[in-house]
Amino acid sequence: MSYFIVFAGKGGTGKSSLAALTVRYFKQKNIGPILAVDADPNFCLPELLGISTFETLAEVRDKALQKKPEGMSLDDWLEVEINRIVEESEGFDLLVMGRPEGSGCYCAVNNVLKRILQEISEQYNYIVVDNEAGMEHISRGIVNKIDLLFIVGIPAKSSIQAALRINGLIKELDIFPQKKIFIINQAIDGITETAEIKEYFEKVLYVDFDLNLKKLSERGDSIFSLKPDSEIIKSFYKILEEEIGR
Repeated sequence: MSYFIVFAGKGGTGKSSLAALTVRYFKQKNIGPILAVDADPNFCLPELLGISTFETLAEVRDKALQKKPEGMSLDDWLEVEINRIVEESEGFDLLVMGRPEGSGCYCAVNNVLKRILQEISEQYNYIVVDNEAGMEHISRGIVNKIDLLFIVGIPAKSSIQAALRINGLIKELDIFPQKKIFIINQAIDGITETAEIKEYFEKVLYVDFDLNLKKLSERGDSIFSLKPDSEIIKSFYKILEEEIGR
């Protein structure tokens, strides 16, 4: 059965880097197959994973309303197109969702997408999802299963408040992750854990600030160029070992 790990958080918290590190972790363990899903309209995950050429699910979805080939059912055409845009890389595959829906009625398309994406996900042991703060794809049921949810923030009041809002949104959407953890990324010192944080999160865990990761991001390098002894790898891999336990 596929195991879904979802990252959610405000932009600038480093959630995409942690999602990419999770893909690297599974790849190193050689316990795939692994599917990385970038569900953030800004899609930072491809660059972090060293992939520069890709098409998005949004482009396929829009084509379905505009120029689906004659003589082919919507189901069959979407299945072919989605499988075509899944980028195969060494040790993992990547699917980029793209921007939210534009104008037009996407109900029929989304219903087919849900079914096809569920079938695709069953082919993988692990699905790592880099999600946007608005939870767009999850709210529409495109991603409808969460085993481990990391809500990511940084040691700043606005970021922590954003994480609490995301947590509230999850409750409104009737999403019930098997496990939900608040990650304080880029931590130097701990934060004072308020009663609200303690109430809503099973755990608050810290990932060390790493200047090497900052430089990597500035250069636009992939996460695979980060040295194994980097602080963030030691810090975050320990969390993954403890929380996934496999």
